[in-house]
Amino acid sequence: MSGAGLAALRRLISDRYEAIKHQVARRLGGASDMAGDALHDAYMRLSVRDDLDAVRHPQSYLVNTAVHVAIDRIRQDVRLLSESEVSEFFDVADTSPGPEAVTQSRSDLAQMFDALDGLTPRQRDILLAARVEGLSRPDLAKRWGISVRLVGRELQTAHEHCVRAMARTES
Repeated sequence: MSGAGLAALRRLISDRYEAIKHQVARRLGGASDMAGDALHDAYMRLSVRDDLDAVRHPQSYLVNTAVHVAIDRIRQDVRLLSESEVSEFFDVADTSPGPEAVTQSRSDLAQMFDALDGLTPRQRDILLAARVEGLSRPDLAKRWGISVRLVGRELQTAHEHCVRAMARTES
């Protein structure tokens, strides 16, 4: 590179370093640290070339070179897993429930639905809204147009019914 081309490159980097680095980072998906390293490496690559006097848009050329340097570095960092690393993936214990646990869970769920079917519609709604949706007793009283005390009584009755129904199925 002639003295004029190298001087122009140095001036460009020193005057517009942050803007160029931001441009490179944006093209790399926001990787600012990688952009700085790539920009430095790009300057080092370009500073030994002797054909840059004819470059019409030195900033674009520098940004493109930095992006290509970063891509080359990413490609170098990508590596294949070793055989022992691959085998570790197959040594992971299966924590999913087995067929017996799935069958038992389905049976328990069916028993619960049977118990809920034995409730009045209001009791079922109050129980599910309180326990599943987390609604408060005053909210439930408003929803049904009843007193908070009656909501408490209906909730107690629903609980007792479900406990009895589940006890009957277990014995």
